[in-house]
Amino acid sequence: MADARDCPSLRARATTSVVEVIDRLTEIRDWTGTADPEGGIARFSELYLTITQGIWGHIQAGGFFADDAYLARLDVAFANRYFDALRAWAGGRRTPRAWQVLFEVPDDGEITAIQLAGAGVNAHINFDLAAATVETGRDMGDADLDSRWHDYAKVNDVFAERMDRLLQDMLESRAAEGSDSGPLSALGRLLAEIVATARHSAWKDARALWPLPRHSEAWGLKEQQMDAMAYLVSRGLLVDLPG
Repeated sequence: MADARDCPSLRARATTSVVEVIDRLTEIRDWTGTADPEGGIARFSELYLTITQGIWGHIQAGGFFADDAYLARLDVAFANRYFDALRAWAGGRRTPRAWQVLFEVPDDGEITAIQLAGAGVNAHINFDLAAATVETGRDMGDADLDSRWHDYAKVNDVFAERMDRLLQDMLESRAAEGSDSGPLSALGRLLAEIVATARHSAWKDARALWPLPRHSEAWGLKEQQMDAMAYLVSRGLLVDLPG
């Protein structure tokens, strides 16, 4: 079986548009879905693709977000943080621990798709979202973050919708196999709470990062703290479920 690190898209340059993000995620999902179908990259990329498609659909339709241009730019900055982590890992360079623990989950089928997707969501929100939010606000010339709260919070609705759909698919699959779906259902409810709580926490982290120079020691220390917290949460999620 091919190594997920060999996926050419993991080494590609940063994206510049939501359409490019969707194309990149599709390439990663398809390639790793063949090379490492039960792995964390394939599972999270599949969920992330559907979330990004949902956000793009709202942007194209209009009326869901107050500022579609802001959401498009945030979506790209956010996705590039994931692609940065993949590029570092594929190239054998230092990778944030929150991402590394997901990328290197054994491909043995013991961890469910929703656990892998949930660990990816945790890493992306708890480690990446605050920095992407600050970067986007600064690029847009914002004086502060507060004016963006409404659109930031609206993304929760898209996350919740897509996570619910993934959980329902998993529950139906377990029921068809005659497996106990209780632990998985409980995990799904827990993940929904984790996502909502993490996004509120990431907003607080963004406000803490806002006054700090991007490459300052203080910024670096804050990122280390966010990485450590996200890593611990992912370690707790990536355990074998009974049944």
